Amino acid sequence: MGANEGLSKKAKIFNEIIKDLQYILAIGIIVVLLPSDLQYKYQYTEGKPWQYDLLTATFDFPIYKTEVEISNQRNDIIKTHKPYYVLDTSLKSKQIAFLELIVQSLFAKDTISPISTHVISELKKSLINLYDTGILTSQDQSALLAKEAKYIVIMQNNLGQTRRVEDIITEKEAIRLFLKDASRILPESTLNKLPINELIIGNLVYDAETTKKIKNDELNNLSLTSGQIQAGERIIDRGEIVTYEKQKILDSLKKQFHQEERKSNNNTILLGEILIVSCLILLFYLYARLFRKKFFISKRFVSVTLLFIIGFTIATSMIVQHANPKWVYIIPYSLLPIVLSTFFDTRTGLFAHVITVLLSSFMVPLPFEFVLLQITTGMVAIYSLKDLAQRSQLVQSAIIIVISYCLIYFGYGITIDGDITRINWTMFIYFFVNGVLLLFAYPLIYILEKMFGYISNVTLIELANTNNKVLRNLSELAPGTFQHSMQVSNLASEIAIKVGANPLLARTGAMYHDIGKMKNPAFFTENQNKGNNPHQQLSFEDSARIIIQHVEDGVQIAKDANIPNCIIEFIQTHHGTNKVRFFYNSYRLQFPEKEIDDSIFTYPGPNPSTKETAIVMLCDAVEAASRSLPEYTDEAIDGLVEKIITSLLQEGSLNEAPLTMQHISLTKLILKEKLKNIYHTRISYPELQKNKLKPNETT
Repeated sequence: MGANEGLSKKAKIFNEIIKDLQYILAIGIIVVLLPSDLQYKYQYTEGKPWQYDLLTATFDFPIYKTEVEISNQRNDIIKTHKPYYVLDTSLKSKQIAFLELIVQSLFAKDTISPISTHVISELKKSLINLYDTGILTSQDQSALLAKEAKYIVIMQNNLGQTRRVEDIITEKEAIRLFLKDASRILPESTLNKLPINELIIGNLVYDAETTKKIKNDELNNLSLTSGQIQAGERIIDRGEIVTYEKQKILDSLKKQFHQEERKSNNNTILLGEILIVSCLILLFYLYARLFRKKFFISKRFVSVTLLFIIGFTIATSMIVQHANPKWVYIIPYSLLPIVLSTFFDTRTGLFAHVITVLLSSFMVPLPFEFVLLQITTGMVAIYSLKDLAQRSQLVQSAIIIVISYCLIYFGYGITIDGDITRINWTMFIYFFVNGVLLLFAYPLIYILEKMFGYISNVTLIELANTNNKVLRNLSELAPGTFQHSMQVSNLASEIAIKVGANPLLARTGAMYHDIGKMKNPAFFTENQNKGNNPHQQLSFEDSARIIIQHVEDGVQIAKDANIPNCIIEFIQTHHGTNKVRFFYNSYRLQFPEKEIDDSIFTYPGPNPSTKETAIVMLCDAVEAASRSLPEYTDEAIDGLVEKIITSLLQEGSLNEAPLTMQHISLTKLILKEKLKNIYHTRISYPELQKNKLKPNETT
């Protein structure tokens, strides 16, 4: 016995350590998710009123341009940047020499006259003017047109001259001008012999290196600020609208704040986050330990609740950091109280919901608005879906939650903004998506049931259906036991309502508590025909073993049918560690001198540890015993109920059950009342004797 107690104590200590480690791990994960920098205490939106007191600059800071402004200015620089070209002066000399060579080839030496010298001089003058002005190649012209460039810079002797692109002479234009000048001094036949395309070519060379360098210098020298705020300067006061310019100043103040705070010690921020998260998780830990001990002792409870809290904080962190922060309103936070209330109770669901919302509020841009919306809709979720038993209830609850979101946000918006036109109507789309996601509570509950072995009201209703295979087999193989189970389930559910237990769980557990009798139905009184009792051929010990075996048989049948553990618990505990009293007493009466082995006549147990299992034990014992009453008078029923329940109390069968004496008294009262209704005396209808009727009378 001492060794078993030692093992049990070690198991409890190990269980406590595991649970504590889960809480510590949850704190660590949530702290990692929180922002690592200091939080700016002002939250604002362009077009909405300033919600705080007068804000005055406490230090000098520049007004930073917005990302859009900087991007637009960079695009303007790139778009309006002037390409750089170099005027190639060496090409002019080459082309003049080429011109002289051409003229010499066209005119023989003996025919050269003074007029020819004048022609050469005029042609050279025209060519020099064109090359001094600068000629643009056709390829460069096409490139400038594609870029929609309006100006270029022509570099000559390290000096730049800005000229309009439309004023630059192209090769085609230069040829036209040269031919125009030449046509005044040369005949057309001679002009046609000139290799004009070789004589006039572009001498403006694109300088890609200089162009890129100048452009980069302009981009790098782009100013990121558009003004300066002096210390003591008024910025904005309560009620003023946050205009575009005001928002720029506020954003600049926020940016400067973070730049200054980066110089501070981040360990201080981390310490503050650890304290906040630890306090909130500790509150939930103390709540569960002090007020929900029946849940707290289970590692499953700790795992499920912390899994939800961590899961929602992770979802919040991911959306705020990597998407639009407003999308946090798509996250169905009300899913948490709905699911936890289904498996545990409404107070636990609400408490976990509040802790989750408070932790998530450290990540969102408008924490007060966020907390107001999420906590109120969480309460609405609990009120609208206290007992989830049908899919239609979930749809109705989702609609109510979406309406609540809309009403609360609308009311808050017009209270803060004072103008309905400033309401962000996109938020209502987020609320609708939130309501759609709430419908996933149904499959989520099913998944959690399979993963953690919990049971919901929906599953209980499915199990309590008499068309269920196990119950149908029970009604066919052991009809008397089936009727007994139905009576016990009706009694148990009625009592459960009165004593604050789960009536659906008590009812379902009662329907399955005797399914083990299907293996040997004839050995149980309720299934026997008159005069046919197989126990007459057996010893008291063998009969006791068969009767006790129905508990183990029931457990095995339930496991084979994948019945949840909480229902199997009813099978194991409905007799507790009591004795098979009929055969035990018969043995002692027949063999008073023999030493009796009590274990042969004792059920394996354990005794009930919940209200529901204790109620089923009481109803089972009283209902079964009531069938043996010789007469059903009020006194007989009252005496039977008192006798059976008093006996169970004296044997300690209810010591581990959370039933008070008030609950016991109430249970007795209900059992007496219900049994009297079941076995009430019926009126005997008088029958007429035919020989005493007159000829014209009929029955």
